[in-house]
Amino acid sequence: MQWLRQLFTRDKPQIPEPLWQDCLERLPFLDRLDAGERQRLKLLCEDLLARKTFTGAAGFELTDEVAVLIAAQAALPVLNLTLDLYDDMAGIIVYPSAFVIPQSEMDEAGVVHEWHEPASGEAVHAGGAVVLSWEDAQESNAPGYNVVIHEFAHKLDMARGAANGCPPFLAAFHREIVPAGWRQAFSAAYQDFVRRVDALEARLPEDYDDDRPDDAALYDELFGELPLDPYAARHPAEFFAVASEAFFVLPQPLAEDYPEIYRLLALYYRQDPLR
Repeated sequence: MQWLRQLFTRDKPQIPEPLWQDCLERLPFLDRLDAGERQRLKLLCEDLLARKTFTGAAGFELTDEVAVLIAAQAALPVLNLTLDLYDDMAGIIVYPSAFVIPQSEMDEAGVVHEWHEPASGEAVHAGGAVVLSWEDAQESNAPGYNVVIHEFAHKLDMARGAANGCPPFLAAFHREIVPAGWRQAFSAAYQDFVRRVDALEARLPEDYDDDRPDDAALYDELFGELPLDPYAARHPAEFFAVASEAFFVLPQPLAEDYPEIYRLLALYYRQDPLR
């Protein structure tokens, strides 16, 4: 982490050009940016690295390459907005692989169930950190998947309270967005997506086991036609985060199935990946 250590000893930190070019090559969805946008993204990365603390956990060695790759993906959603939207974030913590977090859920009878499950990422509310699994951050076999953008979308959603799928709209950037229209469109799309996921799950065998190759292949065949990862059906906040990662990484299916969601995200992020 030689470069990051030097970062805090310079008045104007700069990512070395070879390190930046390596970052761009490893993130092909940044190819759509023009030269000016890439330069602005680089400046945002440097600002983010200067503002926030990056920490390796569970023995993970946080290298310059890792920090810059994460910063570039974190800065992309606010490329045409402001890094101030990440003020409610203590820092970024990176694990080598999936980490275990506590979960809780209340059922229809009002009983709260608590358990622990592995996670690829977590955005901690109320000023907390963004926690990432580096192994999952490098996942390239799942189309439209990007855990870094996903978790930072949650942070945008949490900027003024609990995540609910309706991030704050800034007067300087979002005058074209009508909040009531946003909520109505996202609610309708979310409900439609939940119905689609439920219908597909009903086609799985009762003894479905994703460890069985035939079952896993059936799952991929059925759910591969969806424009978003089925995880988006879990909660309106997850729908916003999953839609955001797809918007930047694999926007075409989202635009085809939910054109109004794509339009609103383009207005919110002030970017149009399909332009």
